[in-house]
Amino acid sequence: MVRYVFDEKKGAFVPRRLTLKRVLGAVLRYVFAVAAAAIVFYAVFALVYSTDKERMLEREQEMLTEEYAALTAQLDRIEGTVGNLQVRDREIYRELFSADPSNYNIEAQDTLISLTGDMESMLEDDIVWDTYALTNRVESTASLVSRWLTEIDTLLSGGSVKPASIPSIVPVRPFSPLQTGASVGKKVTPFYKTIREHTGIDLVVPAGTLVRSSAEGKVTRVVRSEKGMGYQVTVEHANGLQTVYAHLNSIKVSEGQSIRQGTAIGTVGQSGSCFAPCLHYEVQRGGIVQEPVNYFFAELDPATFHEMMVVALTTGQSMD
Repeated sequence: MVRYVFDEKKGAFVPRRLTLKRVLGAVLRYVFAVAAAAIVFYAVFALVYSTDKERMLEREQEMLTEEYAALTAQLDRIEGTVGNLQVRDREIYRELFSADPSNYNIEAQDTLISLTGDMESMLEDDIVWDTYALTNRVESTASLVSRWLTEIDTLLSGGSVKPASIPSIVPVRPFSPLQTGASVGKKVTPFYKTIREHTGIDLVVPAGTLVRSSAEGKVTRVVRSEKGMGYQVTVEHANGLQTVYAHLNSIKVSEGQSIRQGTAIGTVGQSGSCFAPCLHYEVQRGGIVQEPVNYFFAELDPATFHEMMVVALTTGQSMD
């Protein structure tokens, strides 16, 4: 194929043969020009016009942003409430026990949901949902703690509660956290290696160690038996609290006797079904078993209290 082009030097049209290379170059230049024009046109169209799906996503994005901001504000308010509750709790503790409360944190399987990881890598739906779940859990906990503190305020203002009537001291002395045994919960028995509910805490101390009452009250039950819990004493305290001291070697009180906090009840032994000398100690409120370690805060420093709590919760086998 021949085409004519104007030659400026000769001042006339001269024939030029079209080669395959020249044809391909022209085609490629045309294709690139069309593609560039299409890209520019699409970019301008995308910036100016939005599809129905894009508009729907934009509205959803705005709604999620507003919801996240509202939940964040709610969480801030709840955190402020929790902070105030903590201040009230410390003030009540100081008034009741004339000491600063311990500050410990034990992780459990059922903890509050927390926002972790890189926020930028999380989907917005996940962030909103996690924040919503967290605020609900914190708000529920704050409400429960507030109700408890209100009950404590009522009791203290009525003058019906005395510090000495709360079983807040360890019933054996001297005592080390390493002498803490299994506490309340499902534990393995030492004799049959089966799992059963353990209703108290084992304080593993030498035989003959003096056992003292953890609070003032009245002795309501004295048992001398070579089976089960062996020699045991039950003391009734104010506000529906009871303490039980079992596996004793000797008993120094009698039924109906009024005792003070720290009064000698007996001595540690191995009576009944007990693997080794220890004191099986229980705290009950209204007939419901309580975690005894929670009542030892009055005379233990925070570090010792924390260590004792960890050992009590992680020991899987009881002594009886």
